[in-house]
Amino acid sequence: MSLMKSMFVVLLLTAVVSIVPQAQATVTIEATLAGSSGAWQALGIGTYDYCVKTYGAANCFHWTSGSNKVNLTDTRVTPVNNDAGTIWVVWEGTAAAATKLWSDDKVDSIVGNRCFFAQPQCNVNATAANLAGNSNQKISSAIWGTDTALPADLLTIFENGTSVNALASDIRPEDAAFESCRVNSALGAGSYAGAASDGLDGLGYNTNNTAPGACVGTGLAQANYVGTQILSAYPGSTSVANVLAFNITGNDPISGTHIPTATTVEVGADAVVFFFERDKGQLANLHDVSPQQLQQAFSGTNCDANAFGLPAGNIGIFLREPLSGTMTTTELSVFRGQSAYNGTGGGGVFGLSQESNVTVGSTLNNPLNNQTGTCLAGSGGRYRGIGTGDMQNWVLNSGAKLGTDGIGYQFFSFGNFSPFAGNSAYGYATLNNVDPIFASYGPQISTGSPLDPGQPNPAGTTPGAGTAFAAACPSGFPCPEKDIWAGGLSFPHLRDGSYRDWTIIRVAAYSGTTLTNLKNLVKGAQVSFVDDVPDMVPAVKTVGSSATDPGLLVLRSHFQQYDGSGATIGAAPANRTDIGGDAGGYIYACATATTCPTTTQELQGNAGIQARP
Repeated sequence: MSLMKSMFVVLLLTAVVSIVPQAQATVTIEATLAGSSGAWQALGIGTYDYCVKTYGAANCFHWTSGSNKVNLTDTRVTPVNNDAGTIWVVWEGTAAAATKLWSDDKVDSIVGNRCFFAQPQCNVNATAANLAGNSNQKISSAIWGTDTALPADLLTIFENGTSVNALASDIRPEDAAFESCRVNSALGAGSYAGAASDGLDGLGYNTNNTAPGACVGTGLAQANYVGTQILSAYPGSTSVANVLAFNITGNDPISGTHIPTATTVEVGADAVVFFFERDKGQLANLHDVSPQQLQQAFSGTNCDANAFGLPAGNIGIFLREPLSGTMTTTELSVFRGQSAYNGTGGGGVFGLSQESNVTVGSTLNNPLNNQTGTCLAGSGGRYRGIGTGDMQNWVLNSGAKLGTDGIGYQFFSFGNFSPFAGNSAYGYATLNNVDPIFASYGPQISTGSPLDPGQPNPAGTTPGAGTAFAAACPSGFPCPEKDIWAGGLSFPHLRDGSYRDWTIIRVAAYSGTTLTNLKNLVKGAQVSFVDDVPDMVPAVKTVGSSATDPGLLVLRSHFQQYDGSGATIGAAPANRTDIGGDAGGYIYACATATTCPTTTQELQGNAGIQARP
């Protein structure tokens, strides 16, 4: 009897094992992305458009999860590390069964970099309850139609977990590693900087690593790889930023496994926009901000409306966590100029870091919630938000939560700004009198400068997917870029190099089929920027059905990135190769895509971050 039972168990297990692979074998996983919130909507739309154009609309479907309902699980540590994300899924097949699968789990860019370069790579997974239904619609149905519930074969894949094989990032991997090492180390000046440092080469979220800003090697205790969680200060938020080490070349610091060489593909250029509530009066007359004013407020030197040249009054100042690509882009482009140390105490940093005055003695203000010592002057306060959602909630509800106006920043996309679209209670600011979105701030600010066709009125009101654009889009939003901007091309001051706070969104994969698939998705996204939802400037010349876009004709200088001890991070750039750090790099304008400088090592900080127009 026991033998028969044993045979039955063997047969049963064999049957079960055969079922799962057969369910998954019918689905080809084209790309499993993780990373940037700035790229998330654009890549989703581009992927769906690519599917429709390749396989036909009747054979393509999409689904989005609820916010932060799909995990990225890093198994290199014990217990495993989970980062909560929001996913879009696109598949080719039928509503009941998939043939090809693409997905993107939205988290911080540095988390995405970690999960892609980690060996083994993170896996994407969720519970059945968080995969059920089709009512989340995190990308507006006006943009890409109504979500469809996941079919059973995709439910099986995501319940079991599927490995990340591609990256979406709003910063170069070298810059992601630089900021990660800065976070995962003791507070203080790195040895490579010497006396030139501002004391923030290391940010203090892992005191086990006593060399500030230095990246960790292999063979250490787990405590050297896992730092202190960075917490949100938004009331009711459970969002956290997990501090966990990774490398982008050589060997994984935790597992010791060799890391293959990845290839990046440029998608488009995206601007960071400073936006605020102006309903309570303190920021009602805010139209322009300078880097010096922003440094005063966001560093905690002066937490008051008068930091922006306005009458004194308490305001909320909202900071992203330093594992955010949005934070890293803005930190190195506006706040703390890229360190230009020479290893003997020369060089230095320019400006004031957002992470200034975050500590009291050796105790972290975590979360950053206006505890004593976080503001040196002024009656306002600084507050941490984890992820784009927290930042949006802080600005949306500043008056309700704090009783005062508040200011933050995020990457532009029509989806990101849809909660604020066309609402005069909210606004965005020019930076050094340069508008990040339109040609000008409008006739209310710049007399005689007409509004673009798709520009909300009054001046500085945030555009977004919820804006009708009645005059610009004959059939409503979305519509081609030529209908929104008078000159026919999006983001004119990002294109001419005069707006400084921007980055190039990239995807990355190891060589092979996944990289080929990613390039197809990027082309789909770039055509979408021209024809459908112009969230970015396409990185290359793009021929759409409505117009031809010349692509990005400005370049951020690439440079060799170093950690706090002077160790190189990644390879130095060569000619026009997309290698090396570029956050905070000098901005070159080019007559054509092939006439940018062939040697691109100059840091924006070399010319003085405060002096750069």
